[in-house]
Amino acid sequence: MDDFDLYRLFKTLHVVAVIVLGGGFVLEGIVGSLLPKVKTVQEARAYALLLYISENFLSIPAAIILAVFGYLAADRIGYDLDVTWLLLGQIGFYGIVVIALAVLRPASNRLYKMTREAPDGPLTAEITAHMKNVGPMIAGPATTVIFVAVIYLMVAKPNW
Repeated sequence: MDDFDLYRLFKTLHVVAVIVLGGGFVLEGIVGSLLPKVKTVQEARAYALLLYISENFLSIPAAIILAVFGYLAADRIGYDLDVTWLLLGQIGFYGIVVIALAVLRPASNRLYKMTREAPDGPLTAEITAHMKNVGPMIAGPATTVIFVAVIYLMVAKPNW
């Protein structure tokens, strides 16, 4: 297998990871917009489970695979990692990782834990207060915007 075949393999796996990670962003965006309309613990529990799965079982493996195969593909094609568009893409990607690990994942895990422990029925004051936390409400859309910008940089490869 020559270097170009390895590049195509690595690039394909990288793109698959981008799609999985993007799917997590879409899922979290939909759930995030529906959470303020929730009236019962059962509804909140279902949405919290979706967020929990996305944050713990989709996003983390997808981000690792995306980075590993992105760097392998860049190495095979001969890109320098300090090219402006690639450097900005890396900064954006690692910014998303930091925001997700510092804000989104802890909020998701806490909501999941609170809804599992709460009895069925109307929302508790604690769950309602947690769902009104502005940190995840800002961090979620911010990571999505950064993700779209990174995809633009990776596809367009602007000559800056």
